[in-house]
Amino acid sequence: MTLVAGAINSRERILQAARDLFSEVGFSGASTRDIARMAAVNDATVYRHFSSKKDLFIAVLETELKQLNLRADLLLHVSNTGDLRSALRIIFELLTEALAGQPRLLRLLHFSVLEFGDTLEPLYYKYLGELLDNATEYLGSSKQITPLVAGDPRTMIAAFAITVVALHTLYPLFRGRQPSNTSMRSIEECSNLWYALLTVNRLQ
Repeated sequence: MTLVAGAINSRERILQAARDLFSEVGFSGASTRDIARMAAVNDATVYRHFSSKKDLFIAVLETELKQLNLRADLLLHVSNTGDLRSALRIIFELLTEALAGQPRLLRLLHFSVLEFGDTLEPLYYKYLGELLDNATEYLGSSKQITPLVAGDPRTMIAAFAITVVALHTLYPLFRGRQPSNTSMRSIEECSNLWYALLTVNRLQ
């Protein structure tokens, strides 16, 4: 752990220190005292900017979520394509670009769900809602999807996101190295896997 120093103001130093600690040890594992020490401020300064440790965690998470970049051209293609395989590839490309390159955000999301359950869902939706809505609309309306999938398309989108996260967090356990964040091969493998799963009933 290193002290956060420099010319940035105290609020930004607190956010930076909290981001580093929360993403490493989670909400429960980080104390405001440790955050204040890393930010080179006193405890009172932390609470002058943030009313509680939870408010500070939410501010950190939102700061990281703001860095998500969902490409508008790909979002448009999701709802306009008539081909399931192509739609899945686009969805996985969007998820990979948005999530795989931000390891701190992935860890913060993990901790937020463990610590707060679904209470932060409005915050997730604020930044991921457009992707969720476009992909859900496609999966819900496509006549190529099996009835089981069409019955709960949002669950499918969550499963897709989990696939991307797992690929970029558990991959080293099986391959011994981290995949490229922009690997088209990884995107194709994910989309082909889910295409096979979603269409298996039509082949029987």
